[in-house]
Amino acid sequence: MELPIRKKLRLKEYDYSQNGAYFITICTQHKRHFLSEICRGGALLLPVGQMVENEILALEQKYDLIVDRYIIMPNHLHLLLRLERAEQSPAPTISEVICTLKSITTKKANLCDNTPGRKIWQRSFYDHIIRNEQDYLEIWRYIDQNPLRWELDEFYTAKEKPLTAW
Repeated sequence: MELPIRKKLRLKEYDYSQNGAYFITICTQHKRHFLSEICRGGALLLPVGQMVENEILALEQKYDLIVDRYIIMPNHLHLLLRLERAEQSPAPTISEVICTLKSITTKKANLCDNTPGRKIWQRSFYDHIIRNEQDYLEIWRYIDQNPLRWELDEFYTAKEKPLTAW
């Protein structure tokens, strides 16, 4: 059986290590709910979601970037990242930053649950290069309002039991 050809998600010939703002969305494997619960218009972090939040905040020190805004939803997260580096070379790309975040959080979650090799994130991630201030403000609002619109969200699925007792 021939597998479908995956669409390339990154913008061809764009330098993802250059200064600028980026909107990132990462989904859990099979869109399973285990990061947070939505209640009263906000996201209540579950234990693995708390660990993910700690790793998001640690990105600023590891990569000399700014996490302007983020939201951890039940089965995905949104990040608004800004690269403002004085020196560009050698600088990690957004893909390298996200790969590290996914790798560290997977290892920590699996260590806590004694489930080596389990995938908690879908392959790849969605990115959008912020082009201007209006674009930036729209994404900021989208992140802020995401919990309020959870049932209308493209990543919404009916509540289900988490993978483990995280």
